[in-house]
Amino acid sequence: MQKITSHVYVESGFPGVTVGVIVTKQGLICVDTPTHPGDAQKWRLKLSQQFKRPILYVINTDHHRERVLGNQWFGEDGRPAQVIAHAFTGERLRMYPEVLKGGLPDVGLDFEMMKEYAGVRVIPPQLMFTEEMTLLKGELEVILRHKPGSTPGAVWVMAPSANVVFTGDAVVLDAHPFLAEADFDRWHENLAELRKAKFPAKTIVPGRGRATDKAHVKWTQDYLRYAERKMEGLVSKRSRLDVLGVVKELLKHYPVPDAQREALGRRLRLELERRYDMRQGGEN
Repeated sequence: MQKITSHVYVESGFPGVTVGVIVTKQGLICVDTPTHPGDAQKWRLKLSQQFKRPILYVINTDHHRERVLGNQWFGEDGRPAQVIAHAFTGERLRMYPEVLKGGLPDVGLDFEMMKEYAGVRVIPPQLMFTEEMTLLKGELEVILRHKPGSTPGAVWVMAPSANVVFTGDAVVLDAHPFLAEADFDRWHENLAELRKAKFPAKTIVPGRGRATDKAHVKWTQDYLRYAERKMEGLVSKRSRLDVLGVVKELLKHYPVPDAQREALGRRLRLELERRYDMRQGGEN
């Protein structure tokens, strides 16, 4: 666990997602949850032992399964904590089956992990907003702001007094961003705003990777520009078969360990095929 300030802590050691906690006198505000049930329960236990305070809320920065499947293990007296998310995320999570029977995240599941996921429940948000929500807990103000780009329901979580912002998948380090629902224009606009000196945060907590600073946002910006150019070229060729070639180019742009390469390649291919089909459908 990385201590950012006396009120903000981050854990980037879980596969697929960076999670965090904002500590207030009344209790804890969790930002996203680990993907694997075992990791979620470890994180919950660590928070309980270190801070000895109740979990008030879980904020989901988007609807991706990597950051929402652990919601059910955060709460008190066997009841999940209140989940907060954008209204779009709420709609998406209510489309999930109550008990996941298939379509689990492709994070290298073996037989033991499959048993772990048996009975996992999707906990949709009880509190939703469309543009902005502010939580006031004693001396701390926590601002949730709608920042579409990486997904239509993406949310940034800001702790102004700590100069910290959790960006979700709008910023990633050492990982390929999700592109299936990307709005590149809005994404570029938000990242440009984030890098400005007047933006009220010095520490950036990405959706994946260690906490960093504004300078490291450039890597995500460069990746997005590269991916967008490749996508435009793909659409202009009007051949879905060329998706695989684009995937290979993206993998060259940021290499990954051999053990992850096949799974990531499948994910990128599905994302690009979806974008290709949407663009072609929109032009017909």
